[in-house]
Amino acid sequence: MVRAYRSVDLIKKLRMSAFGILWRAAVLYLGWAAVWPTSVDSLGPHPKPARDYEAAMQSAQTFRHADSAVATGGESILLVHAHRTPRAFVLFHGLTNSPRQFTKLAATLYEAGDNVFVPRLPEHALRGATTADLGRLKAESLRDVADAAIDIASGLGDTVVVLGVSLGGNVAAWTAQFRLVNRVVIVAPVLGLSHMSTVVETPVMNLMLRVPNYSKKDSPDTLRPDRELGWSTRGVGQMLRLGAAIRRAADKHAPGARDIRVLVNAHDRTVNRDAIDELVEHWSATGGHVSMFELADSLRLP
Repeated sequence: MVRAYRSVDLIKKLRMSAFGILWRAAVLYLGWAAVWPTSVDSLGPHPKPARDYEAAMQSAQTFRHADSAVATGGESILLVHAHRTPRAFVLFHGLTNSPRQFTKLAATLYEAGDNVFVPRLPEHALRGATTADLGRLKAESLRDVADAAIDIASGLGDTVVVLGVSLGGNVAAWTAQFRLVNRVVIVAPVLGLSHMSTVVETPVMNLMLRVPNYSKKDSPDTLRPDRELGWSTRGVGQMLRLGAAIRRAADKHAPGARDIRVLVNAHDRTVNRDAIDELVEHWSATGGHVSMFELADSLRLP
């Protein structure tokens, strides 16, 4: 009996010891994951502007080949006249949205005489996808789409104007920093999360990028099969990583865009206004031509 009790006691001690080791290892891993710097060195531009209208159209058609597995209504939009126009627009849609977000605006610009390209952002509007699929999103792939879109637009118009909202606002901000375009309109970019101080912002981003992905699915939009409402921690982390690359570059270098317009919504409870203000200040300090506009909180816009 004594031996049996001793064996049970030993097993309990071993279990407690193993649990303690695992607990300490988990704490150490989370600490490392939070503080170890995340690289953004790979997020610079690779410009290859189309030499003419024909080259731009060929590149645009190649880009749109990736839309074969896209949900109805989620395809990239290309509205072009049969020639190069004085002005070409690039519109970047928001997180969990699709090019369909800009259907009306794209048509209006086209009818006004402009060529318009609305690229589908990576991991968005895929047929049968869920918010968990946004965990595959990479800042590098967002950079690649931005580069490709500006390269195409360079052949579609004499001047290039860019507009982006939410995640698309981050992509537009990237083009403002790294590409030579005439004007960029940035709407509610998610450079940081609301009510989060800069002290914890970077550790939180690091954790999102390194711990297993967690996703939350909201009620589906029955009228929009191209949308999968919700969010993914890994996807949000990559969005913030792209923002970190922009902010780091803006701290040292002037923006490539000739004119930058930033639009924020005072009623927005998602984005970090301090991060946006900081980016605008850096651009202004390095000689950028930047204007900022705010929609009043009293408008109660979403």
